[in-house]
Amino acid sequence: MQNLEQTRAKHADDAIRRCEKLSRSAVNKLPALIMQNGLLAACAFGSADGGGENRAHLKTALDETARHLAQRGLIAGNITDVKGMIENLSQRSSHDLQRATTEALAFIAYLKRFAPKD
Repeated sequence: MQNLEQTRAKHADDAIRRCEKLSRSAVNKLPALIMQNGLLAACAFGSADGGGENRAHLKTALDETARHLAQRGLIAGNITDVKGMIENLSQRSSHDLQRATTEALAFIAYLKRFAPKD
């Protein structure tokens, strides 16, 4: 049986192997964005059209975060993208949102460690 840290690390490593659009500089911005604005606002920003060159990388990182949260059971299990995560979390309690935010930040910390340098 794996502990939570091992699970996060494995999911982050799998995400890096699966994704081409994931730069360390983009992932490094996510924790501050989440802490300052909240998870839902950060997701809305990351999934919006337009933006700078890192927007696709932000969206990919958030998609992988959604996949991780679904695998952990913090959002519906069939969600694999940021838009689904926004929909699901906006319908849940504030306690569920807090738990998802905490887990997202912990997962993103591993994603940052594994992301390739720009």
